Amino acid sequence: MRIQKLIQMEPEVVAKMRSAIDCQKPEVIQSRFGIGLNTWVKLRDGKAIRQSVAMRLIQRLERDHVI
Repeated sequence: MRIQKLIQMEPEVVAKMRSAIDCQKPEVIQSRFGIGLNTWVKLRDGKAIRQSVAMRLIQRLERDHVI
């Protein structure tokens, strides 16, 4: 069994994500960031997420000029 690496996103990045959305509905989170509500809740609460998800999210945020 493979152990998943976890990473905690910087609070500044999460704050920029928060300011980029109007509300926190699942469909808004999914369409804007490409992540599910559970992942968003973890980010918002300062918890770690899977490294693979974090890397894809960072690429998307850079592409969309959120960060």
